[in-house]
Amino acid sequence: MKRNSLSFRIISRVLLFCVILFLLTFTVYYIFARVTIEKSTRENAQLLAENAILKIEQVLKPLETIPDNLSWMMESGALPEDSIFAFLESMVRNNKSVYGSAIAFEPYMFNPSKQYFAPYACRTENETRSFQMGSAEYNYFIMDWYQIPAMIREPYWTEPYYDEGGGEALITTYSVPFYLDIKGKRTFAGIITVDVSLDWLTEIVNSVKIFDTGYAFLITKTGTFVTSPDRFRNRIMNETMFSIAKESGTPELREIGREMIHGKSGYRSINYDERGKLWVYYLQIPSTKWSIGVVFPDKEMFADLRQLNGFVLLVSMLGLVLLVFITIRIIRKLTEPLSQFAKTAQVIAKGNFNTELPVITSNDEMKELHDSFEFMQKELTNYVANLKETTSAKEKIESELRIAKEIQLGMIPHIFPPFPNLPEIDLFASLVSAREVGGDLYDFFLLNDDLLCFAIGDVSGKGIPSSLFMAVTRTLLRSVADHEKGAAETVATINKTLSMNNDSNMFVTFFLGILDTKTGKLSYCNAGHNPPILIRDGKEASFFSFSKSIPIGLFDTFDYTEDTVTIHAGDQLFLYTDGVTEAEDIDNKLYGNDQLLKVVSEHASAIPKKLIEEVNKDIAVHVNGHVQSDDLTMMSIIYHGRKH
Repeated sequence: MKRNSLSFRIISRVLLFCVILFLLTFTVYYIFARVTIEKSTRENAQLLAENAILKIEQVLKPLETIPDNLSWMMESGALPEDSIFAFLESMVRNNKSVYGSAIAFEPYMFNPSKQYFAPYACRTENETRSFQMGSAEYNYFIMDWYQIPAMIREPYWTEPYYDEGGGEALITTYSVPFYLDIKGKRTFAGIITVDVSLDWLTEIVNSVKIFDTGYAFLITKTGTFVTSPDRFRNRIMNETMFSIAKESGTPELREIGREMIHGKSGYRSINYDERGKLWVYYLQIPSTKWSIGVVFPDKEMFADLRQLNGFVLLVSMLGLVLLVFITIRIIRKLTEPLSQFAKTAQVIAKGNFNTELPVITSNDEMKELHDSFEFMQKELTNYVANLKETTSAKEKIESELRIAKEIQLGMIPHIFPPFPNLPEIDLFASLVSAREVGGDLYDFFLLNDDLLCFAIGDVSGKGIPSSLFMAVTRTLLRSVADHEKGAAETVATINKTLSMNNDSNMFVTFFLGILDTKTGKLSYCNAGHNPPILIRDGKEASFFSFSKSIPIGLFDTFDYTEDTVTIHAGDQLFLYTDGVTEAEDIDNKLYGNDQLLKVVSEHASAIPKKLIEEVNKDIAVHVNGHVQSDDLTMMSIIYHGRKH
């Protein structure tokens, strides 16, 4: 088969189509399968974590009622003083989940002659015993289980600890303050505790299994490991999430630890050990404010998918080979009569329109094709003549538009950083026209050594008229702005000039700011433009508040208002035109102010160039390939402050 034959071209295109269709289908299937498996696994991890927490809460919640009831009994006098030891022993004996319980009194509260008095009952191997655990050697007043709830006057679950003075075991304690009526005044009297051994907690967490090597772990409010699988048992009460993150050089693990100790839940991936990528789902226990994490390897999650992919690829390749074979047979049979005509068509395609066509005697589709080519020869001759003339005119117009765009972009600053000798600010801006030329503008320049003047605007309409109006506006700004004029006065001067002889009724939404780089004072005037965003200290982002004014170019007598705000070191300004917030997707849904503020807030700590790049990326995701409807112009300024 010749490479230049019609049948070869058809077969190659069919084959290419089949390969592309297969690749697209397989890609969609693979992505869908991954997403489905990941979603299912995440839900499974979440369910396992929630079930474990439910089991833990089923133990802890009833335990919390014990000191609450004891507190009521002590305050109401329902528990006689001579029955405290016996009552505590009975309570511990009858509650299998309770390892020990104490009623620890304030100094000299129980007996004016006794500084320490803390009846305590705990479970041993064969019996339940009680004793008075307070002494000079065991000063329970400085213990976390006593000191913290006594200070905050609220119930409190302690960090796990080794109770050397009481239960002689690794426990956690739930402490509740109680009060007594002394001389008619409700007075803080001490702390009632319930000690819980961590053995049962370890069993619950270690029972969480996912895939072959997945496991669960539990950390306290400070990130200390309470439970861990057998191979990491040395971490329990010896390591924290943060020490492991530092030792392994895994910053993602540090971020997960921070979110866990702050009570957040989430699902994130890390690259930690030899197993490669790991997934972690974490959730907080409501009672103790500890957090449980479920860990499983990425490769185990998608192991079945990889095996299935191999089978699918094998079957698909066999089917593709069979399809190609059948296609070749059919196309060869159909294209054989066209070989002679194809040679003649190739000559015509080279520009020889007067070439003699093959003689066709049949009265079928071949005859129709012959007549069509004959008609095409005549039309092509006329068309080529007209095309040369049209192409020449079009190239001239395109050349002029290209030059106009270069001139327009050359008018606005495009060298960054613009002020290398001005460390007080970092500035970046971008302008992407929707057409060859556009009506958006931005500008920035120094009025003197301390004053930075910056502006952004959007001319009504699009195309060449808007670009001309934009050029006039930018030229006026440079002409009238100086260090002695305020922002409102400068805008008013530009407005008065633009309004004169403005028969086309064009106007510009305009924002002008003058920043004193020495003091951080920003004077600004907003003439009907979108409100800029102010990012405080790389964290909190919010829209500017400003006095309402009309765009410039409409009425030459309008009085514009000037507002001021103080910019602190580390603050950042983000200015934009309505092409950003009004960017449309294929369903004509606007990008919107809320989405813009959300993206800026997420990247509030980024430098100006990075911040603008992130906003552009998010807009691209929103429009998803839809035709750009308006110019996209953005400018961001970080104020670093003047170092003395």
